[in-house]
Amino acid sequence: MQTDNKKPGKLLAVVNIITILAVLFGGAAYLIFLPHETVAEDENRRLASFPEFSPKSYIDGSFTGGIADYFDDTVHGRDRIKKFIAADITPLKGRKYGGDEDGAELYGIAFEHSEETPAVTTAAATTAAVTHTTVSSPAVQTTAVTTAPIPAEEPAAEGGEINSNILVVNKRGLPLYPGGDVQGYADTINEYKKKLGDVNVWSMVVPTAGGLYIPSNYKSLAVDEKKDIDAIAAALEGAVPVDAYTSLAAHKSEDIYARTDHHWMALGAFYAAKAFTEAAGLPFKELSEYEELHLHDYLGTFYGYTQSPTLLNNPEEFVYYRPKNEVTVDQYDTSFRDPLDVALLVPSDNMTPSGYYYVFGMDNRIAHVHTKTGNGRKLVIFKDSYGNALLPFLTYSFEDIYLCDMRYFDLNAVSFIKQVKATDVLFSMCTFSATGPNLNCLKADMYK
Repeated sequence: MQTDNKKPGKLLAVVNIITILAVLFGGAAYLIFLPHETVAEDENRRLASFPEFSPKSYIDGSFTGGIADYFDDTVHGRDRIKKFIAADITPLKGRKYGGDEDGAELYGIAFEHSEETPAVTTAAATTAAVTHTTVSSPAVQTTAVTTAPIPAEEPAAEGGEINSNILVVNKRGLPLYPGGDVQGYADTINEYKKKLGDVNVWSMVVPTAGGLYIPSNYKSLAVDEKKDIDAIAAALEGAVPVDAYTSLAAHKSEDIYARTDHHWMALGAFYAAKAFTEAAGLPFKELSEYEELHLHDYLGTFYGYTQSPTLLNNPEEFVYYRPKNEVTVDQYDTSFRDPLDVALLVPSDNMTPSGYYYVFGMDNRIAHVHTKTGNGRKLVIFKDSYGNALLPFLTYSFEDIYLCDMRYFDLNAVSFIKQVKATDVLFSMCTFSATGPNLNCLKADMYK
């Protein structure tokens, strides 16, 4: 009887061993012999490559660690696996935020901001109305401008999820603005104005989509971008604030920001450019003077950051506009050398949907656009990646435009502005850049 009882147990043990070995050898064969992917189109990046061996890399562990990274990053069918994880595994993680009724999922770091506790550094009081000077030509005229009333806030929403400080709600990704050094940005722009003298200096701090679309029941998770923008405007001395917020808020029902990406759409840049040219007293053309172009199934950076199934299942249309006027464009390196004759907009033929924003060009360059406007106005723009989408809409307003990214600029900014004989300088960037770490780049550019 004892012998008979042991036989099923031995058989089960053999089956378990065979199963485990099959899984191990099958998985090894899957990783080793099937083709490895090299590019992640949804993340717009190249995947890890197999590391080169050296005694040093083996001893310090970077070689074996690199092998692990290679197999982890380039597994065959990674896109299908990621979609499975995003759709079926990720929703099982996280914790509820806001109670069972709301159903929001909290993943990354997020924290509530108290209205009683100052969330930003500022020496100037936030005001509901902003008075500033308006320039209609190289000569300055003084005009009182009052910011329009803030539109009604977004209604409360259900079913949101938070991942890596990004709120995904209403099929839209929203960055959660943490606040920053408001006074530091204003002081930096004021210092540029002092060094530049008669040059017209403009500051256009642009809200992110979170500043316009965050639902009322999530507002405590972010600092109010409108308050910080108004505080900056109030603290400027000599430099002129441009109120892009009011223009954008008036059109928030339109597709002015990407839902799946942290950038605005070209239409948002159009309205901001219009606000700038009106403040500067310059001509501006409506969209009828542009060719409207469409790219389909855009899935931008928010999906890459969050792997949200909501965003994955709701790609969007990428719409941008090509001006019909004749322009010439020279592209330089970040030291203003080695010019190349290029197109104003980059052809999209070889772009993947996650890279459509690159139709406006890369950040690590200086671009010089010459138009036939013939009004003698020369503009230098210091910007983050938001500023790329502004460029096409200013080609009817300025004779020359120099587009410079503050993060990739290897010259003294003040000397450069004087070298190209600029009549106007526009500092245009989103709130994260103006008051966050990129502010250090803007400061450093004055002293290189």
